[in-house]
Amino acid sequence: MSLLQINLFGGVEVMPVSGVAVLIPSRKAAMLLGYIALNSPHGNSRGKLAALLWDGHFGARASLRQALLTLHRALPQYADVISADRDDIRVCPNAVNTDVGEFERLLNEGGPERMARAAALYRGELLDGISSTSCAFEAWLAAERQRLRMRAMRAIACLLDVGGREQTDIAIAFAQRILAVDPLQEGVHRILMRCYAQQGRRVDALRQYDLCRSVLWREVRVMPEGETELLQREIRRMFRT
Repeated sequence: MSLLQINLFGGVEVMPVSGVAVLIPSRKAAMLLGYIALNSPHGNSRGKLAALLWDGHFGARASLRQALLTLHRALPQYADVISADRDDIRVCPNAVNTDVGEFERLLNEGGPERMARAAALYRGELLDGISSTSCAFEAWLAAERQRLRMRAMRAIACLLDVGGREQTDIAIAFAQRILAVDPLQEGVHRILMRCYAQQGRRVDALRQYDLCRSVLWREVRVMPEGETELLQREIRRMFRT
């Protein structure tokens, strides 16, 4: 049984089996824990971690040792969870469970019930609120966030392909969670518009279009794509017949 539940959607939260959250006092230590937990059970070389988290700056190895020491001090009763030798640092896979790992497992297994559970896990961006001065880490984080978002969007598409009221309801909940994280995902706005239209919810479908248009203009000063405009016209025609 896992000793620690590490939640990485929406930030970093470490929950022992006792149920009392553990505070990780250092931002870099939290970043280190999140990264090695996501890469469990593979070992992460100290050189790679120093380059990723500190851009390989002078003193990066010492900073890595300090971050590792901070984790051991924050988790004194879980000394076996993080193993470190001269070359590698890793998390024991049998001692840790992550919400991201569970999210991906549920998506791989598929089915409406598992998709609903996956949607509930998607509480925010991966490592939300964790900022870094490391360009390498920010690039890795942006790529991982995009990968997980695309996995979620493909899961929604699968639900819609299956069809049915239950699947559409789950797709709506999933899409709403993605937009809560990133409201600029125009493709997800279109998914919601289609879902509402399929359920006969004309007002909600057109309200979603208005929201999409408003967000895009307010945040990045662009108008909706042609596909979005075409969809809203189709929805208007659909409910006139």
